Amino acid sequence: MHWTKDIIALRAQQRTLQIFDLGAKAKLKSATMNEDVVFWKWYSDKSLGLVTETSVYHWDIFDPSQAAPVKMFDRNSNLGSQIINYRVSHDEKWMVVVSISSAGGRVVGNMQLYSRDRGISQAIEGHAAAFGTIRLEGAPADTKVFTFCNRTATGAKLHVVEIDHQQGNPVFPKRAVDVYFPQEAASDFPVSMQVSEKYKVIYLVTKYGFIHLYDLETGTVIFMNRISSETVFTTCPDSESSGIVGINRKGQVLSVSLDENTVIPYLLQSPENAELAYKLASRGGLPGADQLYQQRFEQLLSSGQYADAAKTAANSPNGFLRTPQTIERFKALQAQPGQLSVILQYFGMLLDKGKLNQHETLELARPVLQQNRKHLLEKWMSEGKLGCSEQLGDIVRLHDLNLAMQIYREAGCPQKVIAAMAESGNFDQILSYSKEAGYTPDFNALLQHIVRVNPEKGAEFATALAKEDANLIDTSRVLDVFMAQGMIQQATAFGLDVLSANREEDGPLQTRLIEMNLMNAPQVADAILGNEMFTHYDRPRIATLCEQAGLYTRALEHYEDPAAIKRVIVQSDKIPEEFLVNFFGKLTRAVDGVHGRDAEGQHPPKPCRRHQYLKEVL
Repeated sequence: MHWTKDIIALRAQQRTLQIFDLGAKAKLKSATMNEDVVFWKWYSDKSLGLVTETSVYHWDIFDPSQAAPVKMFDRNSNLGSQIINYRVSHDEKWMVVVSISSAGGRVVGNMQLYSRDRGISQAIEGHAAAFGTIRLEGAPADTKVFTFCNRTATGAKLHVVEIDHQQGNPVFPKRAVDVYFPQEAASDFPVSMQVSEKYKVIYLVTKYGFIHLYDLETGTVIFMNRISSETVFTTCPDSESSGIVGINRKGQVLSVSLDENTVIPYLLQSPENAELAYKLASRGGLPGADQLYQQRFEQLLSSGQYADAAKTAANSPNGFLRTPQTIERFKALQAQPGQLSVILQYFGMLLDKGKLNQHETLELARPVLQQNRKHLLEKWMSEGKLGCSEQLGDIVRLHDLNLAMQIYREAGCPQKVIAAMAESGNFDQILSYSKEAGYTPDFNALLQHIVRVNPEKGAEFATALAKEDANLIDTSRVLDVFMAQGMIQQATAFGLDVLSANREEDGPLQTRLIEMNLMNAPQVADAILGNEMFTHYDRPRIATLCEQAGLYTRALEHYEDPAAIKRVIVQSDKIPEEFLVNFFGKLTRAVDGVHGRDAEGQHPPKPCRRHQYLKEVL
């Protein structure tokens, strides 16, 4: 069964393999091997490791290009026995097959360690093995290690050796420490090993139910006890507790992990374990060593060992010494000739360790920007090592608006992000970002700023807002913004788009749109009225403005007041003859119909007030 998914791998007659997705009720893959599969297991969340009589295979069940298992290497002849485990390093560059056999009245362990890069194997006597990583003091990168345990006729040892040495890292010294087996467990032997990535602790479990805990870096024993009176035959890492889970012969599930609250005080009971407690507390952020760290920090400062004091503060458990007070103390120290200042050494150590907190980031950013080394901030930002805050963004904004925008995003300051977008001209990103951030700014004020900076973009932005949600902006205020800048064309384009639905409640806005064009661009107003796209505006008001603008035909179309019509009609030299003919024709038909009947002898609809007035005109 897969570790986390509803996926099961089945084996039939030792050679036929099938992978099923139970959730989707579908077969993912199937293959038939040329030889029996004697051992198999999930070695990662996507791949199976298979050991046959002669070879070792890997099968990525999600890779469509791997229809069948891929051969990795041949088995050594010394593994002609029972295979009990198969392990693969995280980078999949190292593999180890573990087997046991009976010889001379005891259980002998044999392993085959294989390097993928080198394509070579090494035979090792051992019963259990695991891979791990550890960051050595002062190292720029993790050190990869291989750890294994064997029990021979003369004794038992735990080994930790480096694999794939990284250039620039200190050399990891080989470790070989004795493993204690009580007299009543004379035939006991290791069956499983796991390495806690969080604490860098080796969990070694024996067949008879004993557990041994060792420090990965030094091989120092931390604890030993018995957890089961029954045979333990398998274990696996427990990601939640950073410990292990095992199963014994009775089917009991056993869980073992460090007690975070007591392990450091327990180690400190033995003076020889003080250094181990010191490192373990820093590594896992464990309580119990704060006083030890504080004392060492003060001693190093008072003795002038500033670099070591900085290292102590940087590595303090849960960063309890990483305070503003510590920074001020380091800033007050004079730099040694030819060396970096203590405060910069301290920040360098913190950056090597991981992410800075917000106060540390501010204290580092100021001198970096003063020295015009903004590229360093960009590098650290891309590596996720800066504690972003609004204050940091404000400082960086004076030097780089785009970098400040990234910082505001990371710090969760949407109002500053949008302001930076507007200032940098990224107007088209504002609406999508505000939706993404769940933040609604004052779009009316924002639009006013954008229009001043970039009128064309302002018009586009206003239209986009209106299309997204008419409630985001006040249409009347938007028209005010455009008119204040003398942007009649943009105001008209926006108004025509927003008011295109011709809703009755938009009557005042229709009036205003036509009005401002009659006053500033009569030809545009004439076109709007000619298209008859609006019907809810103030007709008497528009009629008056049409007359004032010299649009007499539009004025006659809108006036109902007989006196006004008489006044406009006398401007006949300015009105097209064809329009007058049609206009009087309509008036004649309207007047004739006031008391008459239609062609079918029915009374026509009662004429409107305008037509009654027009009868008086005639």
